[in-house]
Amino acid sequence: MSKARITYRFDPKERAESERRATRVQQAEETVIPLYQEEFQVIETKREEEPGGVTPYQQAEREQVESLFESHALNTFTTDFGSWNSPFETEGERVERIIRDSQQARDGGDKEAARSPLLPLSQHDQPQPPFSPQHDYPRQPHPTRMDHPERTSPYEPMEHDWRAREPYPEPGPGIRYTKSSGTPWFRIATSVAGAVVTGIAFGFFVLSMFSSDREVPGGVTITNTVASPAPSVQAGAKPTGEAAAVTATSALPSTAVQIPAKSYTFLQNGVFSSLQGAKALQDTMSKKGLATALDTSDKMTVFVGFGKTRDDANVLKQQVQAADKSIEVYLKNVDFPAMTSIRWSGAKPESVPSFIAEGDKLVNTISGLTVVHLAETKPTAIGDDSMKTIRTSHQTLITMSAALTDGDEPNAKSSIQKMTTAMNSAVQSLEEYKKAPSQAMLWQAQSSLMQYILAEKALLSLIGT
Repeated sequence: MSKARITYRFDPKERAESERRATRVQQAEETVIPLYQEEFQVIETKREEEPGGVTPYQQAEREQVESLFESHALNTFTTDFGSWNSPFETEGERVERIIRDSQQARDGGDKEAARSPLLPLSQHDQPQPPFSPQHDYPRQPHPTRMDHPERTSPYEPMEHDWRAREPYPEPGPGIRYTKSSGTPWFRIATSVAGAVVTGIAFGFFVLSMFSSDREVPGGVTITNTVASPAPSVQAGAKPTGEAAAVTATSALPSTAVQIPAKSYTFLQNGVFSSLQGAKALQDTMSKKGLATALDTSDKMTVFVGFGKTRDDANVLKQQVQAADKSIEVYLKNVDFPAMTSIRWSGAKPESVPSFIAEGDKLVNTISGLTVVHLAETKPTAIGDDSMKTIRTSHQTLITMSAALTDGDEPNAKSSIQKMTTAMNSAVQSLEEYKKAPSQAMLWQAQSSLMQYILAEKALLSLIGT
């Protein structure tokens, strides 16, 4: 026989919870008596639950859940502190208070006296019963603005009729603004005068950009020729410095000759207002090893090369700008019109056309050689046959010039001597180039040929009819 015992002990922490549930369940408290194992027998009796009933545990669980949603837990903020109001005055409130105070101060004590009795509400503004579809409403005429009397005070409340579209009359100090109906002639005249002055000033500014003088070494100025293409120079033009010689030659009898027309294309670098500036630019070009010639017949014009055709002139232009990109070059035609008669007082006037033709042949031959060899990357020597032809033609030209200068033609003698000297320099430059090919010698030949052509132009303008 076993002496074992069963003792039930309750947790102190769960005791309170058990007591609370026990009070809710309201079941009878039973006294627990310790028994030995052989003194009791456990008999399980199944309890039939009523349909739809709630067990004590379900009831306790339900009450526990309901306790979480008590009324005091739904609104934890039970104190109303009112809306928040800043202790600092905002800018909007300050402006509003100033306007309100100024309005009250302006109205003053006559506010009550100026206020007129309010008009009674119109029939349209009277309180109306709720709308009912079954109710038969009487037809009334459409109210207009004329139905309402004129407002006698600006302080009357605006009627609630949406048909009243009259503007609200703002009280003013009595100032009236009127628009002048007269034509503002003074403003129109001022605008026109300003536009004219502005146009003239802008025109002078544009002209000064194209015709302003540019600086060259030595402080000399030179006129820019970009504004318009250079006009062709006619050989028949009479230079100012030769006016006396032309007058003396015009009295001589004319001789019939046949001198054909011709034209050359010169590379113009600039037109100067003084001889000093032109000479300074010529010195600069000579130091760079380029060609240069000065024409003083009309204006101080400096040329840096020429060609028989425009294509030859473009080839020389590329060579000049390849040597110095800062050099500005413009193409200018120098035209020689045909001549059918001349005024010549010396011997053999019929030799003048032959002299001119022989010189032109030398000019074309030498200029063609300079253009070809200047375009070469490495200059090559001139052939012996070409030099032999040039020497023969040059000797013929010297013989003709000597025959022309033996006469009593003092005015033409100076031009013929200049032409002969220039051609001698050109042939000598080619001789030096044949010995030692150098572009500098070719540019010197170009310079001499340009001087020859300018001297020829002066001669033909002197003896022409």
